[in-house]
Amino acid sequence: MRISDTLTELIRLVSPKHVNPIGTLYGGYMLEWIVDAGTIAAMNFAESHVVLGYLDRIHFITPVKSGDVVVYRAWVVNARRSSMTTLVESYVKRPEGVQLATIARLIFVKLGPDDRPAPVGRALEPGEGWERALYQYFAKWREEVEPALRREAAEGDMPTISNLQVMPEDAIYGSVMYGGRLLYYLDQFTAIAAFNYKPNIYVTASVNAMNFRRPIYIGDIVEVRGDVVYVGKTSLEVGFRVYAYGLRGRRYVAGGYFTFVNMTGGRPTPIGEELVKDPDALKRKEENLAEAKRLKELRPKYDERVPAFADAIGAA
Repeated sequence: MRISDTLTELIRLVSPKHVNPIGTLYGGYMLEWIVDAGTIAAMNFAESHVVLGYLDRIHFITPVKSGDVVVYRAWVVNARRSSMTTLVESYVKRPEGVQLATIARLIFVKLGPDDRPAPVGRALEPGEGWERALYQYFAKWREEVEPALRREAAEGDMPTISNLQVMPEDAIYGSVMYGGRLLYYLDQFTAIAAFNYKPNIYVTASVNAMNFRRPIYIGDIVEVRGDVVYVGKTSLEVGFRVYAYGLRGRRYVAGGYFTFVNMTGGRPTPIGEELVKDPDALKRKEENLAEAKRLKELRPKYDERVPAFADAIGAA
């Protein structure tokens, strides 16, 4: 099977219930729908249930509004013994044309009947042209993120933002919480941390890489700790850590960073006094801005059914 054979398409119509106070798509829904598309592509490839294991940095490139049609396309671009990498792109369809909204790279793990990692049992063929270029790029990318998949987060003193109990509606398969649903909650909780720091209308600009170390189960209590670690002119960054506890004991699940932009004035608006609590925050900001700039220059290859990301690596 080649990369082009794995293409999965998911379409969503954005309604008023999906938007934030300024009328653009709430970041939590965008993240959940990205995971939906990637999950379906990985499930089709593995012919089994899968769970989200890793989410790379995501940038919100084009604002999505109520009434817009959003098309998600997902391709399986790498397969290992028990994991698959998917590339997910979302496009906004409007009468004036199609615009690229987000690009995401995700790793999923195939589950067996016992809810443990199981062999995928299928390989990707390199193909030619843009498919071969993506195949080679993601083989290297997968090697590069391997250390992050094994790394535990350093302990730190962050206040608790919120708690929730995982219910059956938060799972898709069996007793494991769905990764897309967790991201939906995380976007909401980290936005609360931003608001508590300084009340404004914040919208999600980007999400840094996130490694899901351990599963969360139905019935568990999820504790989200977080704090504002950086404040720039119009944006701020919230660091967070996720813990779960229940009948299986207490465990660390995931951690990362959300970046929000103050849109109180209907456009990027100054927040006030700048703050740097995390020495690595400036480096992350520079990397985020550089990558976002490159992605904004990409043009969707919608009619060709080829990933726009292929242009980013010089594949098309």
